[in-house]
Amino acid sequence: MTFEYCPVCGGKLHPKEIGDEGNVPFCDKCSRPFFPFSYPCVICLCIAEDGEVLLIKQSYGISRYVCVAGYIKCGESAEDACKREIAEETGLETLSVHFLFSRYYEKHDNLMLAFACRVRKTDPKLSGEVSEAEWFTPADAEKNLFPGAYGIDMLHKWQSEYR
Repeated sequence: MTFEYCPVCGGKLHPKEIGDEGNVPFCDKCSRPFFPFSYPCVICLCIAEDGEVLLIKQSYGISRYVCVAGYIKCGESAEDACKREIAEETGLETLSVHFLFSRYYEKHDNLMLAFACRVRKTDPKLSGEVSEAEWFTPADAEKNLFPGAYGIDMLHKWQSEYR
């Protein structure tokens, strides 16, 4: 997101040279720059103690299986966002959280922080955001994810580094 107006006072921002950053939208009244940003999100590969992977289908039109994901709330760590999103969407308890990688998702202007999350395997209790959830072997999880999905990269990284 790039600001045109100051989110504090509402004044028009003007480009100002800020060190190595180049021209940055700047508010003369508030004397501060407003750097462009992407919305930070977590994407969670949910892995049970037995190695199975939980994938979900979202209730708002995506017909493929995906990993649990969501926005990081103000004041929340990425790890806490993983635990909250997993609990909200599936009702599962997160046992541990391991960072895998970060990627920019241009389609939605998100910085995606990918995590492998160990969860206690129980029957999921789905939120209104989720229409289905299913446990898969890693091989079957890969087959059910959209080709090129971050979830496949997450699965491969977890298999090579954490398994």
